[in-house]
Amino acid sequence: MSRRHRLFRLLAGALLLATARAEEPMPKLKLGINRPNLVWFAKGDVPTQNKLLSTIHEAGPTRVRLALQLPYARAVEHILHCNRIGMSVTIWICSGNPAFYPKGTARRKGIANPGAQFPLLFDQYRLADLDVALFRQALAKFLRECHKRNAKIEALQIFTEVNWADFNGDLPVVKGGWFLDGNTPWDDARYRVVRQGVQSCGEALRAAQSVTTEIYGPERIKILSPAMAGPPASWVRHASGSIIDAALYLQLLRGRHAKQQNAVDYLQYVDGIGVHIYPAIADATEMGRATALRQIQERMDPILKAAGTDHPYWVTEWGYPRYLFGKPPDEAKRLRQFHHFLGALKSYQPPGLSWGHVMLFNFDMMAQYDLYVDGRLLESAQILRRTEY
Repeated sequence: MSRRHRLFRLLAGALLLATARAEEPMPKLKLGINRPNLVWFAKGDVPTQNKLLSTIHEAGPTRVRLALQLPYARAVEHILHCNRIGMSVTIWICSGNPAFYPKGTARRKGIANPGAQFPLLFDQYRLADLDVALFRQALAKFLRECHKRNAKIEALQIFTEVNWADFNGDLPVVKGGWFLDGNTPWDDARYRVVRQGVQSCGEALRAAQSVTTEIYGPERIKILSPAMAGPPASWVRHASGSIIDAALYLQLLRGRHAKQQNAVDYLQYVDGIGVHIYPAIADATEMGRATALRQIQERMDPILKAAGTDHPYWVTEWGYPRYLFGKPPDEAKRLRQFHHFLGALKSYQPPGLSWGHVMLFNFDMMAQYDLYVDGRLLESAQILRRTEY
């Protein structure tokens, strides 16, 4: 066989392989919905709360993300109800449980927002103050009750948006905002506190994996890292908040920063990495699939570089606020944008990347993101009929 013939065969084989890969169907996205703060809905009435879960399921979703907030007993009832009606449950473990911290631990003060549904910044405990033994004890108590009652949990997400001041008291209130990134001096006193909190967060992940294995058995419940927030810089400044770059936080959690010494890769204890993607808010109002893809790339490319692709990425929150679509909101346009986003997310395929669940925010808890208003589904809620995409 001539050299030219061999070269031709090699090129033809490579072309066939590339064509076959291009024709492979893209993996389907597994869709779900968020309903946080359920334990406080309807003044704590569990039958009414469970009725809402049934309403969510009837709208289409087979996966729901709930927040584990006090009192825990209600959360067990919610999980059991979801089991009965056929919805898998992801539980976000809120970091604000006083049982996770030594008695007398003070919260970092937030900022009020008179007349609004939520403050600009919540009062929050510092993760640097978290007592991992107390965290493990409280989580084990909850999981033992779940196991005793045969409650099935698909995944536990340990905390959320810990890189943002609204959910982590390690990050200070700073007038005009503070942005912690690769240019922040390593010996900055505030940065040192944040790194202590990263270590506490990592130890909580290690403890969560250990206690779930102890109670439920290995690989029965997935452990997810905290989701990384990405609010626009304009909001960080407006709220007088502070934020650590998501990629930097994950790099520290993996123990991969050049200045870390003898650091633990805490992501070895997780089954998925959480991320939140809100691709169009106050200072990014363009619509369409191309814009959604660009914003996904801007969000995810640095994260993948820092944290790698050895774990699936769970989009535990995403969405588009209603105000982007006019007054009154055009819910048909919002529905089209949901499709644009999901199509863009599915087409974003860096080597090695896989997606976990993709959980829309939210069903009925926050007016600007709601799909269910005054007892009826909005037109945009048609997206809930798709359990896969």
